[in-house]
Amino acid sequence: MSDKDEYWKGKQDEQAIRAFVDLNVNGNAKGGTFIKSNLKEHVEMIEETGHNTVVGVVYDGSYNLEILIKPTSEIETDKELNAKGVKI
Repeated sequence: MSDKDEYWKGKQDEQAIRAFVDLNVNGNAKGGTFIKSNLKEHVEMIEETGHNTVVGVVYDGSYNLEILIKPTSEIETDKELNAKGVKI
């Protein structure tokens, strides 16, 4: 197993990976390009109180990223409604 495979296996064992994708692109995509950023710290700071969950990231071609958040309570309600078959 390569170092990259070991890295991702460890990440999958830690927690579910939250992936943000371009919804305008169809078909398969290839990973493997990594960058260093402090996005992790920003997501943790937003989510640390438990009131909000990061649900998306918007990239507009600039050096700024927009973080999309949703109240955690709404996400839990949505999950409960989905489990009951209610369309949201």
